[in-house]
Amino acid sequence: MRVSRPVQIITVFTFVMLAACASGRGARNQPDSDDSGVTMQWDSGPLDRAYNQERADMITRHNQENAYPRYDESSHQRAERQSFESQDLERRYARGKAAHSQTLPPSDAQDSDHDHR
Repeated sequence: MRVSRPVQIITVFTFVMLAACASGRGARNQPDSDDSGVTMQWDSGPLDRAYNQERADMITRHNQENAYPRYDESSHQRAERQSFESQDLERRYARGKAAHSQTLPPSDAQDSDHDHR
């Protein structure tokens, strides 16, 4: 499975733009209607930036692995592992969003079939 360079660039650009839009909305404070206290909005910017950086690093690494495959891993195994890594990152990002985290949660993947490092 080979993804063309323009598609990869567009994908990364889209994630960056979505993160910028999301962090712009998350930074605004909305006053409470009853004025009984201070309402604070969670700023997802740090989490979004961490996710985008890790995603860009992963895409770069996957491109390198595809260009220079490891001798001990078949192309099918590599594609499966890369897919697993991508899905794991998406799950971590979703957990971070749900927890209003400032950082990406660590991977809880303990599946040795997908971690050949």
